[in-house]
Amino acid sequence: MCQFVHQTDDFDRGRVLISGMSGRPGLSTDTLISIVDDDKDFRMSLTDLIEAMGFIVEAFPSAEEFLASPNVRHTACLIADVHMPPVSGTELHRRLLESGYAIPTILVTAYPDESVRVRALDQGVMCYLSKPLDEYALVGCVRSALMRATPDASGRLA
Repeated sequence: MCQFVHQTDDFDRGRVLISGMSGRPGLSTDTLISIVDDDKDFRMSLTDLIEAMGFIVEAFPSAEEFLASPNVRHTACLIADVHMPPVSGTELHRRLLESGYAIPTILVTAYPDESVRVRALDQGVMCYLSKPLDEYALVGCVRSALMRATPDASGRLA
């Protein structure tokens, strides 16, 4: 079940937007994007889309599993659902910041709420997108997030 809005029948335009960043050091196929969403079908669809863009993806069903991952510090961009029990996407973003991980974060939700959106953006979230996702809006958000990502000690983006 695909949960993305296709504005055209040519997805390769998304590749062009991402490939336009190839001049920036560190932006390559080893760039890790982490996805955290408790909806398995959405998580799998989003994983397929991000992998089609040429990125490495790690997907997690909960914030706790993501936080326990040894690759948190290597994550160049985080895409997380707003409404996940017991730790929401906004809470995950807050915990990461408190732990010293300024990972560019994109929040997605099936239940958009303007007050949550404003608060999240004020706290440094890159984008707040509604499901079903417009794939071109997502590509733009990923592009912006990766432009803001900084290399960790190993030289990878984080």
